[in-house]
Amino acid sequence: MSTIERLAVLLLAVLLAAGCGYRWGRSDADAAAALRIARANAEAAATTRAAEARADAAAAAYLTEHLEQESRYAELQKRDSQLARRGVPLIAHAPVAACPAGGAAAPAGSEPSAPAAVVAVVPVAVADPELTRRAVWMWNSALVGADVPSGACGLAGGAAGAGAAGACAEPAGVSVEDAWANHTVNAESCAADRARYRRLIQVLRERGLVEQEPR
Repeated sequence: MSTIERLAVLLLAVLLAAGCGYRWGRSDADAAAALRIARANAEAAATTRAAEARADAAAAAYLTEHLEQESRYAELQKRDSQLARRGVPLIAHAPVAACPAGGAAAPAGSEPSAPAAVVAVVPVAVADPELTRRAVWMWNSALVGADVPSGACGLAGGAAGAGAAGACAEPAGVSVEDAWANHTVNAESCAADRARYRRLIQVLRERGLVEQEPR
């Protein structure tokens, strides 16, 4: 083999080695890029699964709490209806005063008759009547969604029993004016909560985190 031929073979070997090195380097870069993409996809999938798991847990917790709340309200309404059927009022009975009623007028020329033994029961005017313990018990219990006894009036011991009915008919020391003022505060608080929740739901819908309302 001549010198020129040997140089040509050497040059070809160098070119082949350079080409193989380029291909090997490129293959390594491609593999690294593919690995990075695979890892990113796996992390994104794991994040999505975790978010879905949290959403499922929150939905399950809400459903459980909602069903329990419905059960509590049903029990409260059942006992309150029992008290109503037993004649337990919402407004405490006003005190009454008894006064003798005058007899009928005697005809002219006759002996006046003795006053008739009739007693007229006249309710005493009450400026601001009080609520009974039944009313206050149901009012507070409905606000919090759980039994909030008023004195001896509550779910404990059976609200339909005679003793409980008597306790629930007692004045609670809360006037109608007090209840109306409390209702006004509660209504204002509920309106503020509704406004905040509407805004929160709107933000979540804009971010695609909750479904849009059907049109």
